[in-house]
Amino acid sequence: MLKAGSSQQWTRSAKFLCPPLLAFLLLQLNVYFPFLRFSSDAANLFVGALAFLLPFLAAVLAFMIPKRWFTTILLMVVLAPLLGLSALGVLFEGALLEDTLRTGVNPAFERIATVPMGVYSVGIFLSDCGAPCSMDIALRQEKAIAPGVLLVRELAGFEDADQPTYKVIDQDTLLINVPPYIDEDPRGVSIPARSRIYHLRPSLYF
Repeated sequence: MLKAGSSQQWTRSAKFLCPPLLAFLLLQLNVYFPFLRFSSDAANLFVGALAFLLPFLAAVLAFMIPKRWFTTILLMVVLAPLLGLSALGVLFEGALLEDTLRTGVNPAFERIATVPMGVYSVGIFLSDCGAPCSMDIALRQEKAIAPGVLLVRELAGFEDADQPTYKVIDQDTLLINVPPYIDEDPRGVSIPARSRIYHLRPSLYF
């Protein structure tokens, strides 16, 4: 069994470290499984950069925890690797934010069309992670829930694709077509044309 002092130490540590680390986890989940977004690309990137600063806040708070031996172990085992990844994240998000503020477009996730669908819309995006990747088409169903704030639902997209076209079939049905895609690989790999019909819900999730 843990001694009372040890138990209290873990409790104090959790109070210091859990809020920023939990906020960091939730914000990262919202990146990979989008649920809420700002309508402004710059605002989304700014929040993304701030999110990567939260592990540094946790590190500062860790030094305020009594019993420095525990702080050292915690930093070495948990926070040190996370701080390295977060530093890269801040640099990446910061570079994208600078480009977005200069050009008005997020170069890694460019909105190329917005399809009005009544009480909601569908955003069509060109995703480009740089030289190691090919172009992808991402789609998000979006609904404004407050000024500048969107409830979003990620839809199935198209890997290795660009130049999509769309057609609204009826109120909640959308057709997306993508032409054949020729990879820039020297082998000239060609992917045939594809299409997909989306049956959407006005409430997005329910």
